[in-house]
Formats: sequence, structure tokens, C-alpha cells
Amino acid sequence: MKLKSNFSEANACKALFFSISFFVGLWAVRIPDIKDQINVDYTGMGYLFVIFSIGSVLTMIVTPKITQIYPSKQISLLSGLAISILWLLIPFAQSFIIMAILSFIFGICYGLFEVILNVQATSLEKRFKKPMMSGFHAFWSIGLLSGSLLTSLFLEFKISFIINSIIFVIILSPLIFLGSLTIKQNKSDSLSILSIFFNWPLFLVILFILSITAVFLEGGTDSWGSLYMRDYINADGFNIGLAAIAFNGSMVIGRLIGDKLKEIFGIYNFLVYSVIGSLLGSLIIVLSSSLSLAIIGFIIAGFSVSSIIPICYTFGSSIKNVNATVGITIITIGVYGVFMIAPPALGYVADIFGIEFVYIPMLILFIISSIIVTSQQKLFKN
Repeated sequence: MKLKSNFSEANACKALFFSISFFVGLWAVRIPDIKDQINVDYTGMGYLFVIFSIGSVLTMIVTPKITQIYPSKQISLLSGLAISILWLLIPFAQSFIIMAILSFIFGICYGLFEVILNVQATSLEKRFKKPMMSGFHAFWSIGLLSGSLLTSLFLEFKISFIINSIIFVIILSPLIFLGSLTIKQNKSDSLSILSIFFNWPLFLVILFILSITAVFLEGGTDSWGSLYMRDYINADGFNIGLAAIAFNGSMVIGRLIGDKLKEIFGIYNFLVYSVIGSLLGSLIIVLSSSLSLAIIGFIIAGFSVSSIIPICYTFGSSIKNVNATVGITIITIGVYGVFMIAPPALGYVADIFGIEFVYIPMLILFIISSIIVTSQQKLFKN
């Protein structure tokens, strides 16, 4: 009976990862439409990402305390259904101000949802005593890929943004409802409302940097990939979504087999291979000038980066003298906090130098991360 209960929790966790990222696929492909809808430049879109991030990070700072006051299933259910409702409003936003307000609320909801999900996932990984995080995050990538692919098909057949959103909400709301009711509350130590503010150990700082680097590439492709394809590669119709599809398709494969690869190569060696592969993929994207070469770069980058954040969560939940929820929250803040700096910076880069240059900062970050990971081997193996 216990095994059946655990199995149900694992499936619920996968369903929630899938559901929430399916909406991200809608966002990734519809970004050009949203940009045209509110009539802003690349920098303006960057500011929307910043506003989303501010909502997320402010919420995540107090999330460890919130999880002790309210049941996990209640937080997951309310934030997940709120995200569904917000997507019904996005197609009607005709000004930057309205879109900014919606983006801030989105950030609050995603901040809560992300921390709850990753706490659940790492708890199950510890309970089963085997690598599972890449498998859970595989369903994030599957959802993102599915959402990107379906939205690209809607674009190809000229199905409107609002119809696209309504169909997605109808599909995903039941999954969010059932998944949220299945997850359980995890026991944790008493935490203050500002529990993330302490002297972080070096290992946690390194994980924070790695998570930032990985999400620069993941989030950069989700946020700028479609614009890169349309405005630089000159893709149209279905091909606009090919960056997101290729990148997230290879991420799905990488995450589905990632836990097995960790066992084969060892978690540290696999992390090194992942960082170096991400560097290579980013370099190809920067140097590409054709559709086919760009897609090859996105495939290599997606496969390589796929397990970096799951590995960071695994390590972050197991650091000595650091509460697991706090460790996960800090890494998640790193993931979302990137969008407080990266989007406007990348927007300026795109406006001044061209959309193809948005991948240069990602390339630099992976060079730095490669140096850090290879020089701090003892920390990862202790």
C-alpha cells in the first residue's frame, strides 16, 4: 500500500511539472504575437520578463514559511489554477501596463508552484534513495515541448491566440486539480520568514551560479528563440517554433535518460560533460547563419543543459546544515532571479547588435561555469 501511495505521488508530481510547463510552451511560441500585440521593442519585452521575475523572487523569499502555514496541495492547486485563468486574459491585454500587471501576478503564482514542486520531487528522491530529479524534470520538458509544438501547429493553421489559450486551459486544469490533491505535506524544521538570508556555504554558492548559467540558456531560448528564428533566420509559420521544439525535444531525451547517465558516469562527471556540451551548443548557435545549423546547435545545447538544474536541486537539498526547503528555494530564486537582469540586458543586446547576439552572454557564462566545475571537484565528491 505504501509503494502504491508513493507511486501515485510521483505521478502527481510528473503531471504537475508537465502541466505548468505546457503553458510555458504557449508563451515561448506566442512571444512574437505578444510583442506585436502590445507594440513594444525587444527591450520592452525584456522588462516584462523582469517584472515576472520580481513577482517570482519576492514570493520565493517567503515561500519556505508559507509552506509551513498552508498545505502544499492547497498552494499548488490555487497557484496552478490562477495561472490557467491568467492565460485566458493575456490575449486581451493591449497595453504594456496591463501586460506588466499580469506578468507580475504570473510571477507570484509560478514562484509558489516551482518551490512546492521541487520540494516534493527531492523528497520523493530521498524516499526512494535513487536519482529521480532528471526524470521529474523530463516531464517539465515534455510539457514545454508539447505546448510549443501544439502552439506552432495553431500558428501554422492561423488559430487565434484566445482559442489557443482556451484549449490549453481545458486540457491542463484537470491535471493541475488532480495532481495537486495527490501531493502530500513534507515535514521540515521551523523556519523564519526570511530563512534564506544566512552565510551560504561555498558549495551552495556554486550551485546557485550553475543554476543561473543553465537557466540563462533554457530561459533565453524560451524567451528569445522564436524571435531569433523569425528575425534572424527569417523563419515563418511552423518554423518560428523550431528553436523551442528542437531545444526542448532534446531536453526531453536528456532528462528521460539523465538519471541513468548519472549512474553510469557518476553525478560529478556527468555534470562536467553537461556544462561543456552546453558551451558547445551555445557556440554553434552564435556562429550559425542557416536554419539547419541553428537547429543542430539547439539540439546539442538542449540535451547537454537538460540535467544541470536537476543535479543542482539534488545537491541543494542535501547540503549539511542547510534545510532542504531553504536550499531548493535558493536555487529556484537563482533560476527566476536571472530574469531580473538577463531580459533587459539581452533586450539591449538585441536592439543594439542584433537578435543573434543574445547568445553571447550565455556562451561566456558556460566558459566560467566550466572553469568552476572542473576546479572544485572535491566539493562535489564530498
